[in-house]
Amino acid sequence: MHTEIQASRAAVVLAMFLISAQAAAQVIDTMNIRPFERYWTEPRLVPKIGFGIQEAAFAEVGIQWHKIYIHPLSLASAGPYLTIDGIVIDENLIIGPKLGYEITAGLIGVAADVTYYSDFDRSAWVFTPRAGVSVLGFVNLFYGRNINISDFQFNGIDKSRFSLVFNLNRDYFNLKEARKKRPKV
Repeated sequence: MHTEIQASRAAVVLAMFLISAQAAAQVIDTMNIRPFERYWTEPRLVPKIGFGIQEAAFAEVGIQWHKIYIHPLSLASAGPYLTIDGIVIDENLIIGPKLGYEITAGLIGVAADVTYYSDFDRSAWVFTPRAGVSVLGFVNLFYGRNINISDFQFNGIDKSRFSLVFNLNRDYFNLKEARKKRPKV
């Protein structure tokens, strides 16, 4: 009886091993990417959302022309973006259309943008270089330095700002199937 139990356990373990090996072989067969291949994905228009704090809290929403660089050791990303900041200060709404560019590599990210803040009576231009930590370009925690390039400055827009921004590119969820950027001929 004892040898029958051991034989049945061995058969179950062998069957589980064979099923796992077959599943792994199917996954390997469907992979069409060489293990050390490096390439950019096709750029795609993706939602970009975030929030942060300067003297007042703000929300950011917009789009980015985003692409991802696939590398065996890490991921990088880059792309221009167009977003709008929304800030409420003393019950006044200040909006800020913003144009910028962002680059990330692994755990490091940098960006720079120009924002036109307006409360519909007054306006101010602000240049903001930003740097910080990134999770492969998908999530970025940035510190930025607002540099006023206008004569007027809003009270709620401080010199320092912290922001948490998400680049919602669906290619992050299935990098093997992401379309590769075609080389220029």
